[in-house]
Amino acid sequence: MKKTNKNLFWVSFADLMTSLFFVVLVLYVITYVMLKKEQKELQNKNTEYVEFQQELKVENERLNQILKLEQQFKPLQNDDDFKYLSECKKYVSKKLSNIEIFEPNEATIKSTYRDATLEVGRKLEILLKDLNVANNNFSYLVIIEGNMANTWDKKYGKDNNYGYSKSYDRALAVYNLWQKNSIDLRQYNSEVLICGSGFNGLCRDDNEENNKRFSIQIIPKIEYSATK
Repeated sequence: MKKTNKNLFWVSFADLMTSLFFVVLVLYVITYVMLKKEQKELQNKNTEYVEFQQELKVENERLNQILKLEQQFKPLQNDDDFKYLSECKKYVSKKLSNIEIFEPNEATIKSTYRDATLEVGRKLEILLKDLNVANNNFSYLVIIEGNMANTWDKKYGKDNNYGYSKSYDRALAVYNLWQKNSIDLRQYNSEVLICGSGFNGLCRDDNEENNKRFSIQIIPKIEYSATK
């Protein structure tokens, strides 16, 4: 009887050890899986951090380029022939402001103002050339916008089709004059957009006579690629 009890003890003990072994094995597997998961999460976070640092570096470089670009626009802003409208980022010619440079109700530039209009175009061409040399990874959108002055009694509505059509034709006349005189603003990685705001648009002068003008906007398009 004692021998039988002893045998049963060892059988029970062996079963217990086997059960403990499987418990330990299961715990080991669970711990291993959890550690692997945490390791992967840490690797992912590290990768994300590295990518964030790279993106931050690119953004800093981009900001520095923009700040540098703003300085390069200073010559045009300080030019005696231009007036810079800071509230809407437009340039207008001082020589051609407050006067009707076009024939009445036409899109033909008066001969008196052709030379001044050509001078504006040549200065823009020089600026775009300098910008292209200094920032060859930039491209630019040059907007030639025709503006119209309303009558004293404001008989034309802001969205009058005549105003849009005539102001566009006048902007196109300016562009064509430049083209015929070998002023090509597109040659320096720039696109030219011709438009007319008619009797509408931002930054209109309170004195309607002062809206007899065309304005220029130069919008830089910065191209960059973040390293992943």
